[in-house]
Amino acid sequence: MSFQLPPDLAALADRPDFEVSVPEEPEPGFIRRIGRMAASLGIFVGTTTLVAVIFFVPVLIFNVSRIEALEIAGQQISASLFAEQLGALFWGTAILALAFTSFVASLLMFASGLRIRPRNQSFSREDAVHHLAVLRLSGPER
Repeated sequence: MSFQLPPDLAALADRPDFEVSVPEEPEPGFIRRIGRMAASLGIFVGTTTLVAVIFFVPVLIFNVSRIEALEIAGQQISASLFAEQLGALFWGTAILALAFTSFVASLLMFASGLRIRPRNQSFSREDAVHHLAVLRLSGPER
């Protein structure tokens, strides 16, 4: 003997037991939209500046390589000596930048809102009974 549901009930039988609606994404507030716009603008300007620097570096190197001598503070120095001084200044600045970024990174990594030393907790009998009850519920007889 076969059993068949009427068409209106058959459509209901294919539904899930629980209706779960997809949560709607809340509209971002005015401040959040301004923040996103500022972040997008900052990324755009930063990327544009980086690309401009990358394109300009070869032009700068070519034009600096054509210099034969420079007059600095009333003294004539050769271009090679000037390049060595610039190199020393660059490495000094790079070391200073490395120290600064290492300091900031260590602050971000280790200076969190958590306590450094954990506080000692005194356990009472009620706490132990509560933990035993939780263990009983999570065991195989559950």
